[in-house]
Amino acid sequence: MSSMVEFVLWCIMVISCSVAWATAGVHFSSLPNTLEVTAAINLSTATLPNGAAMAGRDQLVVSWWVKELSSSWEDSEYKTVKVKLCFAPVSQVDRQWRKTDEDLKKDKTCQFDMSEQPLHSNIKKNTIKWTVARDVPKGIYFVRAYALNPLGKEVAYGQSTNKKKTSNLFMVEPISGRHGSLDIATVVCSAFAIVSLFGFFMLEKWSAKKAELQKK
Repeated sequence: MSSMVEFVLWCIMVISCSVAWATAGVHFSSLPNTLEVTAAINLSTATLPNGAAMAGRDQLVVSWWVKELSSSWEDSEYKTVKVKLCFAPVSQVDRQWRKTDEDLKKDKTCQFDMSEQPLHSNIKKNTIKWTVARDVPKGIYFVRAYALNPLGKEVAYGQSTNKKKTSNLFMVEPISGRHGSLDIATVVCSAFAIVSLFGFFMLEKWSAKKAELQKK
């Protein structure tokens, strides 16, 4: 009887450990920094004069490559690179929904996907041009790239800023909610309201004049 209880307890422990392993995320501190990443606003298409990028319009030019000091084993593990736009610490203050967490499954630092591509060892430098998404809020940002293994797990990283995330940052300005079509619709509605009001006024005046004539 005791052996049966021990077996059941052992099964429960194995299942619990398996579930915990499956649901736990990769810890950021466990990842080697073996990717080099650069990011800059595409000045040839920039619409803002102050060096910021406007959401929905401006582009970021992002490049990444594997550092020369990384081992061949590490290179063989890197099958895909996922690039993300991340909040800098100054834009995370008093915002729990942007909070950094050691567990990457819980981490809210990098919420915006920019690209996910296979890593080709014969290409020394990978570059993309990414138009800042319209839903990116105003803030200070940097770019981070994760190397993924064949199972889709993060195994390495690199970022366009330093370890403290204080250098090579850039600002994103939100796009205005007003559009030309909205302005035109507003003008048309205003004009229609004025014409309607004038029409009602003339009709009322004509009706009063007609009633006065009928009395005579």
